Amino acid sequence: MRRPYRDVRRIFWPFTTTYTNSWPARDKKFGLEVVNDDGSPISVDRKNDMIGEVKNLNRRVLVIDDNQAIQQDFRKILQAKSENEGFDHARAALFGDHPLWEVLERFDLDCADQGQAALVMVQMARNEGRPYALAFVDMRMPPGWDGLETIEHLWEVDAELQVVICTALSDHPWDEITTRIGQNDKLLILQKPFNSIEVLQLATALCRKWDLAHEVAGQLDELNRQVAKRTAELQAANEQLTRTNADLVRTVADLEVAQAEILRQNDALKLLASRDPLTGCFNRRAFYMQFEAAFAESREQGIELCCLMVDIDHFKRINDQFGHAVGDQAIQAVAGCLRAGLRLTDTVGRYGGEEFCLMFPRTTLTEAPDLAERLRIQIETEAGDRVRAASRLVITVSCGISSTALGALTPLELIDQADKALYAAKEGGRNCVMVLDPIIAGANASD
Repeated sequence: MRRPYRDVRRIFWPFTTTYTNSWPARDKKFGLEVVNDDGSPISVDRKNDMIGEVKNLNRRVLVIDDNQAIQQDFRKILQAKSENEGFDHARAALFGDHPLWEVLERFDLDCADQGQAALVMVQMARNEGRPYALAFVDMRMPPGWDGLETIEHLWEVDAELQVVICTALSDHPWDEITTRIGQNDKLLILQKPFNSIEVLQLATALCRKWDLAHEVAGQLDELNRQVAKRTAELQAANEQLTRTNADLVRTVADLEVAQAEILRQNDALKLLASRDPLTGCFNRRAFYMQFEAAFAESREQGIELCCLMVDIDHFKRINDQFGHAVGDQAIQAVAGCLRAGLRLTDTVGRYGGEEFCLMFPRTTLTEAPDLAERLRIQIETEAGDRVRAASRLVITVSCGISSTALGALTPLELIDQADKALYAAKEGGRNCVMVLDPIIAGANASD
């Protein structure tokens, strides 16, 4: 009885059921019956498809064994002819097609008696572009390399080669094999004396495995080409949408990065629709939408909402003296100070020109002036330094405050009250904070 290889789990490679479901047993030459999975005969179209598929397979097999008898055994198994060869050829001549068994069983078999000779053959096959798919390697081949050393050399020149170790003895424990050549899905073991069907199944399955691996590699190459092409298209689209984003062109390396960048740019476009392009603050329309929502919440929940109007003092003088570019920088500097000084619940918007509107939710008319005064001081001390194009520029603002507590019935009325307070700050000498006089607010409400 044949002993199993020590410490190795037996792996069975079943023959493809699409091609066969019956094998004559005993030591007779076996033929191949080609049927469908349910046992019914295959159609002519299906047969032609199968022939085309098999013809595209790499069926080059290399046998490395110092025993000429073993080499002949492999030839008998892998290059066997049908018992009905004469009938098959007559049928081919009559009907004009090739016997299917001839196509399915045709292996291109070469033999070598030593590892060194096999290495030369594998190198030549690679150089010619016709590599071997499978090598059956004997474990003992005196006086040259043994089987493991042969495999090591073969994989150095062809890492894709499938290998079946043929051995009658446990010459090397499995741990030693894996230590020398590593865990590898391209390595199987076949014990001698081997069964003809086992050899044919291994050759067929491993050649098919080699072919599928190359088919997948080809698909991956095509996928990479398509990804590269798509990436270039996305880069071109991004350049049209965001001409100023030069970093995008340099950083888009693959499709995932490009897609992520497109999503980021889409978010930026949505943000730009609600932002003032000069300051980054909410534009008037977007600010008023939020102000309306905050005003409605204030009315429904009975909580106070304060509105602050801010205007840059002597802005026309800055434009006339330094030019509109510096004027734009002054507006940006004031906006930066306002944003930096706000609480998380507060909101600022550019209301027009050099004027800004802020809202302080859940803030009383007693608390709002302190917040506004802090912002005014921050602008006076920092905004001028932010304008690089004009040295020693001092920028100040005037502020006007109103609150829902003063009786405003609409958001526009509350903003109008704050604007009146701002006008009072301008009249009061500028660079100050003024709160709407309740008497004036009451008079406006009665009007």
